[in-house]
Amino acid sequence: MTTLAPPPPAPTNPPPPLSPGGRTAFRAVLIVAAAALVAGALVGLSALAWGITNFRVITDSKALPPSVRALVVDTGEVPMAVRLTTDRDAAEPRADLRMVNSTRAGANPLELTSDRNEARLTITGEPSEFLQWSRAGEITVVLPPDLARRLTVTVEQKRGVVMAQADLDQLIARTDDGAVLLSGSARRVEVHNVNGEVVARKPIAVTEAFTATTVSGDVKVDFAEAAPRTVDVNSEDGDVIVGLPAGGSYVVNADTGAERGATVVRVPRTTDRAAADATVTARSENGDVVIDEVR
Repeated sequence: MTTLAPPPPAPTNPPPPLSPGGRTAFRAVLIVAAAALVAGALVGLSALAWGITNFRVITDSKALPPSVRALVVDTGEVPMAVRLTTDRDAAEPRADLRMVNSTRAGANPLELTSDRNEARLTITGEPSEFLQWSRAGEITVVLPPDLARRLTVTVEQKRGVVMAQADLDQLIARTDDGAVLLSGSARRVEVHNVNGEVVARKPIAVTEAFTATTVSGDVKVDFAEAAPRTVDVNSEDGDVIVGLPAGGSYVVNADTGAERGATVVRVPRTTDRAAADATVTARSENGDVVIDEVR
């Protein structure tokens, strides 16, 4: 049998009811607080609307010289993605730009300067503090395949990402804040990064030399077909993971300065540089170093 507990006794000294004046004052406090919240929301929305109305989407395109052999893409202070691609149907090389920028900026911010076999692309649009931590736009460099294989491309950035999706002669990428994503092939690849990873999304083909250095980020690269003659990768605060083609023999110098970091080498090794398929130097100051065969 369940016994119900009796209800608690009524308080002997209940709080005194609010006087008409007290109720009025309390209502006034609520009204003031609500008004402050509404005013703050309106101010925030007005600022956002003002910010949006001061920006627009800009598109621009430049045809590159058909005889170009060296191309520099310099995005300066503007956060930008740079995509390098090939197109069999492209009649001529070109660069296409799409970006968000101030309404005060010019309508054609992509600037091309060229001298014989060299060309340089820069952004003349006004950089905005409002956009400094996000990607403001993208430059897509479209190349005929035959031209791409004879071309050296250098990308220089403060903030952004490089997406190399072409077969080039040489790729040089220098960026302060952003990743470098690799695919395709090249004779030589050189990447210098500060804050960001260097990653091959799938095995890449590099014949002569591959160099990658980063301060805060991982380096993860697999090589297809044959390894470059020299591989030199270094990260200050990230992991270094290199995949080499199976069946070769390699001179490997791998090291980590981390107390708990691991150094793992799972490829056939030799000390004879002349007979080796590649010489690999890999180091991380505060991360793991792994040299493995591509499966």
